[in-house]
Amino acid sequence: MLNLKRIDNMDILTKDVHALVDFYHGTLGLPFHLPYEAVEEWAAIDFGNLTLYIFKSEAGEHAPRRTAVNADNAPGIDSFAFEVDDLDEAEAHLDGKVEWVDARIEWKHPSGTWYRYRPFFDPDGNMLYITEPHPTDA
Repeated sequence: MLNLKRIDNMDILTKDVHALVDFYHGTLGLPFHLPYEAVEEWAAIDFGNLTLYIFKSEAGEHAPRRTAVNADNAPGIDSFAFEVDDLDEAEAHLDGKVEWVDARIEWKHPSGTWYRYRPFFDPDGNMLYITEPHPTDA
């Protein structure tokens, strides 16, 4: 029987490991999962519930940047999101440090659950979100 538990890790391939390390560790303040040694050209960043591995790759070009409108994007992995307690506070902290994709977005589900979120890019053009979820009690 297959007993999948949780996502353990995910990988980003980049031409500039140092730029992504500066962004995820420096700008976003995420800790290293394993000690970082720049000469090895890889890093492991602790995302809290999974580890992001950043590896060097010189093959090809990066996929085109995505938009915050799903219907406008090609199939594939789109983005990942970080939950925050206060979207206004998180936006203020990141303003001037990240490239925003779009203005703040609010989305409401018929169940009553709703979200406020804002997308931004890392230095390679990968899309991330900060999101303030408001689940229903049901």
